[in-house]
Order: sequence, then structure tokens, then C-alpha cells
Amino acid sequence: MQSNAGRGVSVAAAVGCLVVGVAGSALAAFGARQVSRSADVSAIREQALGAARQIAVDFAAYDYHHLARDFQRVADESTGAFRKDYLTQSAGVQDLIQKAKSVSIAQVAGAGVVEADAARATVVLAVNRTVKNTSVPNGQTDSFGLQITLLHLHGQWLASDVKPL
Repeated sequence: MQSNAGRGVSVAAAVGCLVVGVAGSALAAFGARQVSRSADVSAIREQALGAARQIAVDFAAYDYHHLARDFQRVADESTGAFRKDYLTQSAGVQDLIQKAKSVSIAQVAGAGVVEADAARATVVLAVNRTVKNTSVPNGQTDSFGLQITLLHLHGQWLASDVKPL
């Protein structure tokens, strides 16, 4: 038969094991949640970066043969005051682009996410562009930077602001 002291040690050991087990489970759950949150943030950043890359190319590239479609693509990728301003400004240069028979080809040379969460992201991009028109039939290449602020609305990332850098 076990003494009271022996039973006390056994109970204390059992309680200790229980506490260690519960604490270990809590730490494991916390760690798993942190890993999951980190994966979510990484996915958000990648999605925003991909959207910003496409918007930057669409913003800088156009072809006078289908200019209305090119401008509409950017409008469809935009929201708010930026969308409204873009539609107004693009309508203002449409005749000039068509008269000059301009074609612009653009590509993103580099990009990085400045900040991102589930609702908003800011991305900076370096863009290379070649423009051909009646004045420069062989084309003129330039490079520039953009900062694009994106909002996640209705399941997609939309440009709410585009600033030159």
C-alpha cells in the first residue's frame, strides 16, 4: 500500500505532466497559427504584387489600333477617384495618340511590395517602355517608376492610386 506522501508525489507528478502537456499544446497551436498567418500574409503580398505588375503594364502599354480597349482595361483594373481621373485624362489624349499612330510596349523590370494587408497594398515598380509613333518610327525607350496603391475589392486587387516616382 502506498503512503500519503507517495500518493502526493504521484498526484504532483501527474498534475505537472498535465500542465506541461497543456502548455505544449497551447504553444503548438500558437505556432501553427503564426505559420498560417505568415502564409496568409505571403499569399496576400504575392497576389497584390501580381496585380500591380499587370496594372503597371496595362497603364504604360497601348496601341492606337485598339486604344479604347486598352484604356478600358486600365479602367476595369481601377477604382474610386483614380478610375474617374484616369477615364477623364485618357479621353483627353486619345486623339493625340491616334493621330501620332502611337504604340507603346511596356514591361516591368522590377517590383516590390512596400506594405500589404488583406484590404490594401502599396507596390513600387520599375517599368521599361518603348514607344513608336510617326515622330519616332524606330521607337524611343524610357524607364520610369510607379507606386501603385491597391484595394482588395470584390475578390480582386484594383488600383486606387498610381503615382510616378
